[in-house]
Amino acid sequence: SRVQRRQDDTILTVLENKDDLQYLANITLGTPPQQFVVQLDTGSSDLWVPNDEDDSSTFEEGTDPFDIRYGDESEYRGVLVQDTIGIGDSLIEDATFGLVFEAVNVPRDTDGFSTNGVWGISFDYIQSSSVQATGDQYTGIVGLMKQEGLIERMAYSLHLDDPDAATGSILFGGVDSDKFTPPLIGLPIVPQSGSEQITHMNVEFTSLTANADGRTSVLEDNVVRSAILDSGTTITLLPPDLAAIFLDFMGAVNDPNIPQPLVACDLAGSDAEFVYQFGGPEGPSISVPVTDLVEPHIPGVQFRDGSDACLLGVQEAPIDFLLLGDTFLRSAYVVYDLESKVIAMAQARLNVTTSNVEEITGDQIPGVQTVVSSLDMPTPTRTASAILGPQQTVVQTQDPFFNGQLDENPGQASITNLPTGGANSGSGEDDSAASTQKAPSIAVAYMVCASVSFASMALGGLLFLR
Repeated sequence: SRVQRRQDDTILTVLENKDDLQYLANITLGTPPQQFVVQLDTGSSDLWVPNDEDDSSTFEEGTDPFDIRYGDESEYRGVLVQDTIGIGDSLIEDATFGLVFEAVNVPRDTDGFSTNGVWGISFDYIQSSSVQATGDQYTGIVGLMKQEGLIERMAYSLHLDDPDAATGSILFGGVDSDKFTPPLIGLPIVPQSGSEQITHMNVEFTSLTANADGRTSVLEDNVVRSAILDSGTTITLLPPDLAAIFLDFMGAVNDPNIPQPLVACDLAGSDAEFVYQFGGPEGPSISVPVTDLVEPHIPGVQFRDGSDACLLGVQEAPIDFLLLGDTFLRSAYVVYDLESKVIAMAQARLNVTTSNVEEITGDQIPGVQTVVSSLDMPTPTRTASAILGPQQTVVQTQDPFFNGQLDENPGQASITNLPTGGANSGSGEDDSAASTQKAPSIAVAYMVCASVSFASMALGGLLFLR
């Protein structure tokens, strides 16, 4: 990746798209500077790197433990230290970060997949469990950028770009109006369901529709769900009730040996799209092309009719939980204002080579036309009847590739068989302790991606992941 200091008080970091699994940034640590690669994560708040730092004249050894656990149950342990961090030509002295000595439940390493560090850029007060246990909260990198005068406000804009693009970008302290199609509309950051405290980058999701063959189908409407926007998770996780509708609509099937649903690869050529609405009818809507959700074909895996099977970048969450990962975020331009606790969204413009940056200097994000108000949770509306029309015939057959049972899609893309009407089938949030648990993050090609982190916390004598 490359980092550029712009004329105004903004910093542009170019992110490497690592096989649609991670978005990676290059930073330097120490004196003389040593290069490190870190995954950008809007779902956590700590920077950590593996313990392979060379001797540094500015290194300050610490004694406070560092322990962070992610939604895929991987855990990284070490110690908090201080050193000089370089982001492009900008240096931040005495920055605190984790130096990791031990990793537990780490996904298998593929070309350095699990050996990179993580750069969490969320709120400082959700730092790792070890930090929360000691109460010694430290200022994160975004806060230090402001303290050092590198940016005027603790805010940044994320533009992951097209799945086929080699790079995406994050712009600290500014907005690039060439990277999105207006309107840019603000949303209040809201608590996770069952909580009164804002802990992650959650906004209010209110409906999901599908457009295909010139017709529109309502998959869910008249709901308010708290949805987390997380660049550290590869795919999108939907609550079980909504996932059932979505996956049926896509003609998806599941195999116990594969971590993601399978769909007909022919869907990669579809011009259909899903439209996510936030904040009610006055809020932003983001269109996600179906073709961006169909991931590469797995060699040797086919449906019974001989058609190729592909992984789907959307999966059912194990609890009533909505997480919008990279398969959603690539379609959106997202501005995160950590000080005002506002997120602004617009439809992303893809593969754009021009730039028009405006610095964020106050509590108003440049280009934002309005900030919608937080909504009241409506009475959940459910329906017992399917809204998608006839179910597809599903058969079982021995699959020689996985040596197990594979539910077979007959190769027909159900997205072309739109329902004639819509219904309200969503629900409100599950107000229970389970709603605070973070769902696992699943990546394609048999690898598990680092997800948002949560500090461990005891609730009622039980251990939950927040």
